[in-house]
Amino acid sequence: MSELYIAEPNSLELRESAPLHAVEANELKIRVIYGGICGSDLSVYRGKIQHATYPVRPGHELVGIVEQAGSHVSISEGTRVVVTPNTFCGQCEYCLNEQENICPHKKSIGINASGGFAHEFIIDSRYVIPIPDDVSNERAVLIEPLAVIVHGLKKLNIKKGDRVLVVGCGTEGLLTVALADYLGADVTAVDINHEKLDMLKPFPHIRATHPDAIEEDAFDYVVEAAGTPQSVQSCFRWLKPGGSVLLIGITNESELPIGQIVRKEQTIYGSIIYRFPKDFAESIEYLSDERFDPTVFISKILPLADFEKAYELALSGSFAKILIDFQNKEEQS
Repeated sequence: MSELYIAEPNSLELRESAPLHAVEANELKIRVIYGGICGSDLSVYRGKIQHATYPVRPGHELVGIVEQAGSHVSISEGTRVVVTPNTFCGQCEYCLNEQENICPHKKSIGINASGGFAHEFIIDSRYVIPIPDDVSNERAVLIEPLAVIVHGLKKLNIKKGDRVLVVGCGTEGLLTVALADYLGADVTAVDINHEKLDMLKPFPHIRATHPDAIEEDAFDYVVEAAGTPQSVQSCFRWLKPGGSVLLIGITNESELPIGQIVRKEQTIYGSIIYRFPKDFAESIEYLSDERFDPTVFISKILPLADFEKAYELALSGSFAKILIDFQNKEEQS
Protein backbone atom coordinates (compact mmCIF):
# COMPACT_ATOMS: atom_id res chain seq x y z
CA MET A 1 0.00 0.00 0.00
CA SER A 2 1.15 3.53 -0.77
CA GLU A 3 0.85 7.00 0.74
CA LEU A 4 1.81 10.57 -0.04
CA TYR A 5 4.47 12.00 2.24
CA ILE A 6 5.81 15.49 2.86
CA ALA A 7 9.19 15.28 4.57
CA GLU A 8 9.59 19.05 4.50
CA PRO A 9 8.06 21.97 2.60
CA ASN A 10 8.15 21.55 -1.19
CA SER A 11 9.10 17.88 -0.88
CA LEU A 12 6.20 15.60 -1.83
CA GLU A 13 6.67 11.92 -2.65
CA LEU A 14 4.71 8.73 -3.12
CA ARG A 15 6.14 5.97 -0.96
CA GLU A 16 5.34 2.56 0.45
CA SER A 17 3.45 3.08 3.68
CA ALA A 18 4.45 1.42 6.92
CA PRO A 19 2.20 -1.42 8.17
CA LEU A 20 -0.81 -0.08 10.05
CA HIS A 21 -1.20 -0.86 13.74
CA ALA A 22 -3.92 -3.22 14.88
CA VAL A 23 -7.34 -1.55 14.93
CA GLU A 24 -8.29 -0.67 18.49
CA ALA A 25 -11.76 -0.97 19.98
CA ASN A 26 -12.85 2.58 19.10
CA GLU A 27 -11.11 2.81 15.72
CA LEU A 28 -11.86 2.23 12.05
CA LYS A 29 -9.60 1.23 9.19
CA ILE A 30 -10.70 3.08 6.06
CA ARG A 31 -9.86 2.29 2.45
CA VAL A 32 -9.78 5.61 0.62
CA ILE A 33 -11.78 6.14 -2.58
CA TYR A 34 -11.20 9.82 -3.32
CA GLY A 35 -9.17 12.57 -1.74
CA GLY A 36 -9.73 16.21 -2.62
CA ILE A 37 -6.80 18.62 -2.71
CA CYS A 38 -7.65 21.60 -0.51
CA GLY A 39 -6.01 25.01 -0.29
CA SER A 40 -4.63 24.06 3.10
CA ASP A 41 -3.01 20.95 1.54
CA LEU A 42 -1.22 23.27 -0.87
CA SER A 43 -0.19 25.59 1.96
CA VAL A 44 1.23 22.66 3.93
CA TYR A 45 3.16 21.53 0.86
CA ARG A 46 4.58 25.02 0.35
CA GLY A 47 5.35 25.56 4.05
CA LYS A 48 2.89 28.40 4.51
CA ILE A 49 0.94 27.17 7.54
CA GLN A 50 2.64 28.15 10.76
CA HIS A 51 1.19 25.33 12.88
CA ALA A 52 1.96 22.59 10.36
CA THR A 53 4.41 19.91 11.48
CA TYR A 54 6.76 17.83 9.34
CA PRO A 55 7.08 15.14 8.25
CA VAL A 56 3.38 14.68 7.58
CA ARG A 57 1.05 12.66 5.39
CA PRO A 58 -1.31 15.19 3.76
CA GLY A 59 -5.00 14.93 2.98
CA HIS A 60 -8.26 15.54 4.79
CA GLU A 61 -11.08 15.79 2.21
CA LEU A 62 -11.77 12.08 2.09
CA VAL A 63 -14.42 9.55 1.17
CA GLY A 64 -13.75 5.87 1.78
CA ILE A 65 -15.04 2.47 2.82
CA VAL A 66 -14.72 0.91 6.25
CA GLU A 67 -12.46 -2.12 5.92
CA GLN A 68 -12.28 -3.02 9.60
CA ALA A 69 -14.20 -1.77 12.65
CA GLY A 70 -13.13 -1.98 16.27
CA SER A 71 -15.20 -3.95 18.75
CA HIS A 72 -16.81 -0.83 20.26
CA VAL A 73 -17.75 0.78 16.94
CA SER A 74 -21.32 0.72 15.61
CA ILE A 75 -20.37 1.51 11.99
CA SER A 76 -20.31 -1.72 9.97
CA GLU A 77 -17.55 -2.89 7.68
CA GLY A 78 -18.34 -2.02 4.07
CA THR A 79 -19.99 1.29 4.99
CA ARG A 80 -19.02 4.35 2.95
CA VAL A 81 -17.92 7.20 5.19
CA VAL A 82 -16.35 10.65 5.35
CA VAL A 83 -14.25 12.03 8.18
CA THR A 84 -13.85 15.29 9.99
CA PRO A 85 -10.15 16.11 9.92
CA ASN A 86 -10.30 18.24 13.06
CA THR A 87 -10.06 16.55 16.44
CA PHE A 88 -11.52 18.02 19.63
CA CYS A 89 -11.11 17.18 23.30
CA GLY A 90 -14.81 17.13 24.24
CA GLN A 91 -14.06 18.48 27.72
CA CYS A 92 -13.01 22.15 27.46
CA GLU A 93 -15.45 25.07 27.84
CA TYR A 94 -15.75 25.40 24.06
CA CYS A 95 -16.53 21.75 23.42
CA LEU A 96 -19.05 21.76 26.27
CA ASN A 97 -20.66 24.82 24.65
CA GLU A 98 -20.95 23.03 21.30
CA GLN A 99 -18.04 25.00 19.83
CA GLU A 100 -15.77 22.08 19.02
CA ASN A 101 -14.46 23.99 16.01
CA ILE A 102 -12.52 26.35 18.28
CA CYS A 103 -11.31 23.76 20.77
CA PRO A 104 -7.83 24.90 21.89
CA HIS A 105 -6.64 21.28 21.85
CA LYS A 106 -7.73 20.75 18.24
CA LYS A 107 -5.40 19.00 15.82
CA SER A 108 -5.93 18.75 12.06
CA ILE A 109 -5.07 15.63 10.11
CA GLY A 110 -2.89 16.37 7.12
CA ILE A 111 -1.50 19.47 8.83
CA ASN A 112 -0.21 18.66 12.30
CA ALA A 113 -1.36 15.04 12.45
CA SER A 114 -1.12 12.22 9.94
CA GLY A 115 -3.62 12.69 7.09
CA GLY A 116 -5.51 10.40 4.76
CA PHE A 117 -3.81 10.57 1.35
CA ALA A 118 -3.08 6.84 1.46
CA HIS A 119 -4.69 3.66 0.25
CA GLU A 120 -5.65 2.93 3.88
CA PHE A 121 -5.53 4.73 7.21
CA ILE A 122 -6.85 4.30 10.74
CA ILE A 123 -8.88 6.90 12.63
CA ASP A 124 -10.92 7.21 15.84
CA SER A 125 -14.55 6.42 15.01
CA ARG A 126 -15.89 9.57 16.69
CA TYR A 127 -14.48 11.55 13.75
CA VAL A 128 -16.33 9.47 11.14
CA ILE A 129 -19.83 9.74 9.72
CA PRO A 130 -21.60 7.30 7.36
CA ILE A 131 -23.00 8.57 4.06
CA PRO A 132 -26.26 7.45 2.44
CA ASP A 133 -26.39 5.34 -0.71
CA ASP A 134 -27.94 8.14 -2.78
CA VAL A 135 -24.87 10.37 -2.36
CA SER A 136 -22.28 9.50 -5.01
CA ASN A 137 -18.58 9.35 -4.21
CA GLU A 138 -18.08 12.56 -6.21
CA ARG A 139 -20.68 14.34 -4.10
CA ALA A 140 -19.43 12.74 -0.89
CA VAL A 141 -15.90 14.06 -1.25
CA LEU A 142 -17.42 17.56 -1.14
CA ILE A 143 -19.19 17.00 2.20
CA GLU A 144 -16.30 18.33 4.28
CA PRO A 145 -15.59 21.54 2.29
CA LEU A 146 -19.32 22.21 1.94
CA ALA A 147 -19.72 21.88 5.73
CA VAL A 148 -17.44 24.94 6.04
CA ILE A 149 -19.99 26.94 4.05
CA VAL A 150 -23.00 25.40 5.80
CA HIS A 151 -21.54 26.51 9.13
CA GLY A 152 -20.70 30.02 7.94
CA LEU A 153 -23.93 30.84 6.12
CA LYS A 154 -25.99 29.97 9.20
CA LYS A 155 -24.65 33.16 10.75
CA LEU A 156 -26.26 35.22 7.98
CA ASN A 157 -29.74 33.66 7.88
CA ILE A 158 -30.02 34.22 4.12
CA LYS A 159 -33.57 34.58 2.81
CA LYS A 160 -35.00 34.39 -0.68
CA GLY A 161 -34.17 37.54 -2.64
CA ASP A 162 -31.32 38.73 -0.38
CA ARG A 163 -28.46 40.23 -2.37
CA VAL A 164 -25.28 38.25 -1.65
CA LEU A 165 -21.81 39.02 -2.96
CA VAL A 166 -19.14 36.31 -2.85
CA VAL A 167 -15.57 37.62 -3.04
CA GLY A 168 -13.12 35.02 -4.35
CA CYS A 169 -13.96 31.95 -6.45
CA GLY A 170 -11.71 29.28 -5.06
CA THR A 171 -13.48 26.07 -4.09
CA GLU A 172 -14.99 27.51 -0.89
CA GLY A 173 -16.14 30.62 -2.77
CA LEU A 174 -17.71 28.50 -5.50
CA LEU A 175 -19.48 26.34 -2.92
CA THR A 176 -20.74 29.51 -1.24
CA VAL A 177 -22.17 30.71 -4.55
CA ALA A 178 -23.89 27.36 -5.12
CA LEU A 179 -25.40 27.14 -1.64
CA ALA A 180 -26.50 30.79 -1.46
CA ASP A 181 -28.15 30.35 -4.86
CA TYR A 182 -29.87 27.17 -3.65
CA LEU A 183 -31.18 29.11 -0.64
CA GLY A 184 -32.82 31.61 -2.98
CA ALA A 185 -30.42 34.54 -2.79
CA ASP A 186 -29.64 36.92 -5.64
CA VAL A 187 -25.95 36.04 -5.97
CA THR A 188 -23.03 37.92 -7.49
CA ALA A 189 -19.50 36.48 -7.53
CA VAL A 190 -16.25 38.35 -8.14
CA ASP A 191 -12.69 37.28 -8.79
CA ILE A 192 -9.71 38.81 -10.58
CA ASN A 193 -9.07 35.46 -12.31
CA HIS A 194 -11.43 35.04 -15.28
CA GLU A 195 -10.74 31.30 -15.37
CA LYS A 196 -12.32 30.96 -11.94
CA LEU A 197 -15.32 33.02 -13.01
CA ASP A 198 -15.72 30.67 -16.00
CA MET A 199 -16.36 27.85 -13.52
CA LEU A 200 -19.72 29.48 -12.79
CA LYS A 201 -21.00 29.03 -16.36
CA PRO A 202 -23.27 26.16 -15.20
CA PHE A 203 -25.11 28.88 -13.20
CA PRO A 204 -26.11 31.30 -16.01
CA HIS A 205 -28.39 33.41 -13.80
CA ILE A 206 -25.53 34.22 -11.39
CA ARG A 207 -23.61 37.40 -12.11
CA ALA A 208 -19.90 36.57 -12.26
CA THR A 209 -17.62 39.53 -12.86
CA HIS A 210 -14.46 41.44 -12.01
CA PRO A 211 -14.43 43.40 -8.72
CA ASP A 212 -14.13 46.71 -10.60
CA ALA A 213 -17.63 46.19 -11.99
CA ILE A 214 -19.34 46.04 -8.59
CA GLU A 215 -21.47 48.92 -7.34
CA GLU A 216 -21.03 50.32 -3.82
CA ASP A 217 -23.51 49.92 -0.93
CA ALA A 218 -25.45 47.28 -2.87
CA PHE A 219 -25.38 43.99 -0.94
CA ASP A 220 -27.16 42.68 2.14
CA TYR A 221 -24.37 40.18 2.74
CA VAL A 222 -20.79 39.94 1.53
CA VAL A 223 -18.90 36.66 1.96
CA GLU A 224 -15.10 37.03 1.84
CA ALA A 225 -13.53 33.80 0.59
CA ALA A 226 -10.33 35.07 -1.02
CA GLY A 227 -8.30 35.61 2.14
CA THR A 228 -6.27 38.69 1.19
CA PRO A 229 -6.03 42.04 3.00
CA GLN A 230 -7.26 43.87 -0.11
CA SER A 231 -10.32 41.67 -0.58
CA VAL A 232 -11.33 42.06 3.07
CA GLN A 233 -11.10 45.86 2.79
CA SER A 234 -13.16 45.87 -0.40
CA CYS A 235 -16.06 44.02 1.25
CA PHE A 236 -17.10 47.11 3.18
CA ARG A 237 -17.26 49.26 0.06
CA TRP A 238 -19.90 46.97 -1.37
CA LEU A 239 -21.91 46.34 1.82
CA LYS A 240 -25.23 48.08 2.47
CA PRO A 241 -25.94 49.90 5.75
CA GLY A 242 -27.10 47.29 8.27
CA GLY A 243 -25.50 44.53 6.25
CA SER A 244 -23.12 41.78 7.35
CA VAL A 245 -19.73 40.53 6.20
CA LEU A 246 -18.84 36.87 6.67
CA LEU A 247 -15.10 36.19 6.75
CA ILE A 248 -14.23 32.67 5.60
CA GLY A 249 -10.90 33.35 3.92
CA ILE A 250 -7.91 33.74 6.24
CA THR A 251 -5.43 36.59 6.18
CA ASN A 252 -3.30 37.73 9.08
CA GLU A 253 -4.20 41.42 9.05
CA SER A 254 -6.33 43.93 7.18
CA GLU A 255 -7.35 47.54 7.70
CA LEU A 256 -11.06 48.01 8.43
CA PRO A 257 -13.21 51.16 8.04
CA ILE A 258 -14.25 51.26 11.69
CA GLY A 259 -16.06 54.59 11.40
CA GLN A 260 -18.21 53.27 8.58
CA ILE A 261 -18.91 50.00 10.36
CA VAL A 262 -20.09 51.85 13.46
CA ARG A 263 -22.14 54.52 11.70
CA LYS A 264 -23.80 52.10 9.31
CA GLU A 265 -24.32 49.39 11.96
CA GLN A 266 -22.60 46.76 9.90
CA THR A 267 -21.73 43.37 11.36
CA ILE A 268 -18.64 41.21 10.92
CA TYR A 269 -18.76 37.45 11.45
CA GLY A 270 -15.73 35.21 11.57
CA SER A 271 -16.27 31.55 10.74
CA ILE A 272 -13.84 28.66 11.03
CA ILE A 273 -14.52 25.13 9.80
CA TYR A 274 -17.72 23.59 11.25
CA ARG A 275 -19.46 21.75 14.05
CA PHE A 276 -19.25 17.98 13.79
CA PRO A 277 -21.37 16.01 13.14
CA LYS A 278 -24.19 18.58 12.87
CA ASP A 279 -22.83 20.63 9.97
CA PHE A 280 -21.70 17.47 8.17
CA ALA A 281 -25.22 16.04 8.47
CA GLU A 282 -26.68 19.22 6.95
CA SER A 283 -24.05 19.15 4.20
CA ILE A 284 -25.10 15.57 3.39
CA GLU A 285 -28.75 16.66 3.33
CA TYR A 286 -28.01 19.34 0.73
CA LEU A 287 -25.92 16.96 -1.37
CA SER A 288 -28.72 14.40 -1.30
CA ASP A 289 -30.93 16.83 -3.26
CA GLU A 290 -30.50 16.45 -7.03
CA ARG A 291 -31.33 20.16 -7.46
CA PHE A 292 -28.08 21.03 -5.69
CA ASP A 293 -25.08 19.78 -7.64
CA PRO A 294 -21.68 21.32 -6.88
CA THR A 295 -19.91 18.39 -8.56
CA VAL A 296 -19.64 20.76 -11.55
CA PHE A 297 -16.73 22.25 -9.58
CA ILE A 298 -14.73 19.01 -9.77
CA SER A 299 -12.26 19.89 -12.50
CA LYS A 300 -10.11 16.75 -12.70
CA ILE A 301 -9.88 13.25 -11.19
CA LEU A 302 -6.37 11.81 -11.43
CA PRO A 303 -4.96 8.45 -10.25
CA LEU A 304 -2.61 8.40 -7.28
CA ALA A 305 0.33 7.73 -9.59
CA ASP A 306 -0.25 11.19 -11.11
CA PHE A 307 -0.06 12.96 -7.73
CA GLU A 308 2.56 15.42 -8.99
CA LYS A 309 0.32 16.52 -11.84
CA ALA A 310 -2.64 16.73 -9.47
CA TYR A 311 -0.77 19.09 -7.16
CA GLU A 312 0.57 21.06 -10.13
CA LEU A 313 -2.94 21.65 -11.46
CA ALA A 314 -4.24 22.59 -8.02
CA LEU A 315 -1.37 25.03 -7.51
CA SER A 316 -1.99 26.69 -10.88
CA GLY A 317 -5.13 28.41 -9.66
CA SER A 318 -6.82 27.67 -12.98
CA PHE A 319 -9.00 24.82 -11.73
CA ALA A 320 -11.58 24.24 -9.01
CA LYS A 321 -11.46 20.93 -7.14
CA ILE A 322 -8.81 18.37 -8.09
CA LEU A 323 -9.43 14.83 -6.84
CA ILE A 324 -6.98 11.98 -6.39
CA ASP A 325 -8.38 8.53 -7.12
CA PHE A 326 -6.98 6.00 -4.64
CA GLN A 327 -8.94 3.06 -6.11
CA ASN A 328 -7.10 2.94 -9.43
CA LYS A 329 -6.32 -0.77 -9.58
CA GLU A 330 -3.07 -0.33 -11.46
CA GLU A 331 -1.68 1.64 -8.55
CA GLN A 332 -2.60 -0.80 -5.79
CA SER A 333 0.37 -2.65 -4.31
